[in-house]
Amino acid sequence: MWILAIDIGGTAIKCGLVNSQGERRQLTQFPMNKEYATVTQRICRHIDAFYAATFDGIAISSTGLVDPRSQEIGMTSPLYEGFGKRLVRDLRSTYQCPVAAENDGNCALLAEKWLGHAQNCASFATIVLGTSVGGGLMINHQLVRGKHLLAGEFGYMLFPTETKDWELWSIAGSTRTLVEETAERIGDPTINGQRIDTLVQEQDPRCLPMVADFVDKLAAACYSLQYMIDPEIILIGGGISASRFLIPQVNARLAVIAEQIPSTVIVPNICACRFGNESNLLGACYNWLRKCKPDS
Repeated sequence: MWILAIDIGGTAIKCGLVNSQGERRQLTQFPMNKEYATVTQRICRHIDAFYAATFDGIAISSTGLVDPRSQEIGMTSPLYEGFGKRLVRDLRSTYQCPVAAENDGNCALLAEKWLGHAQNCASFATIVLGTSVGGGLMINHQLVRGKHLLAGEFGYMLFPTETKDWELWSIAGSTRTLVEETAERIGDPTINGQRIDTLVQEQDPRCLPMVADFVDKLAAACYSLQYMIDPEIILIGGGISASRFLIPQVNARLAVIAEQIPSTVIVPNICACRFGNESNLLGACYNWLRKCKPDS
């Protein structure tokens, strides 16, 4: 059984076939632009071109809130009105197969619970760094959603900045913000996360202040999460989680924070997500298997 997993992100829509053992094949992607009304049409064209008659179901990971009952994506947000309300129903009708959708932060969490670094954990959190900051939360083996489906939306944490008293972490400390600030400082619009990793290894002074601020916010968030939910582990996802500098620098910053707190401190157990940019595809498949697998 092969499931077509689709990850709708802020900059790209990624696709791939995933089976019940987590094996992946035929990975593809295409740009996610601001023409939200055409998302469903573009997904269908991509499926027809690359995946015709090769799957038993469709699993969706999407940025934005996803109602677990109605399967509506991005409720109350005008950004998603062009496709979010009907995407699951339209794909189910078009391809005559079971379709299941879940928030991308929750998918990253489910991937780690299924086959990743949290298989043996009852309570853990994921923080996903990318275009914005997302995440997921599991307590006692249960995915936590919250009253308004906002549990794990860590990007709404507030941090002070040089220009504002408070700013959303998704704006002040996302990977996109780090890349844009570094590109402006260096004068190179082609800068990406991989290039930043290389610059850090070279100790390039032009990027080190932005990286330090990025790490400071992540470490402070991890410390706060440890005392809010007391997880066994906090897993960091997104493309930048594969950088050589990130986890060591976060751990070093947490050690400094612990030294400054006048009491016994539980230092968070931090690790990169196992599957990197494929986490959402795997988690979407696992969500589908839990909800739609015929013998489940």
